[in-house]
Amino acid sequence: MEKYFGNAYRGDPGVPHSDPDRFVNIWVGSAAFAVLTYFNPYMWQLSNQFNWHDKAMLYEQYHWKQARKKNQPYEFLWTKTWDKNHREHY
Repeated sequence: MEKYFGNAYRGDPGVPHSDPDRFVNIWVGSAAFAVLTYFNPYMWQLSNQFNWHDKAMLYEQYHWKQARKKNQPYEFLWTKTWDKNHREHY
């Protein structure tokens, strides 16, 4: 079988992942990823923890509570800046 399949993975320029340096980089990268996910298995959630939408909703909630304490009406910026179609599909 080596006779038929060996050459395709030994520096064949037609196979993009057959470069020996890339082979080492792929293994180092996968090992680093495995170590990172071992210590933090939910690493993919880090980028989504605090998004702009959450910050905007906290801003709206804070100002709404302040207006309620003063018995004043509060008009949400969410309804002013977004059209109905985007609000319903978010």
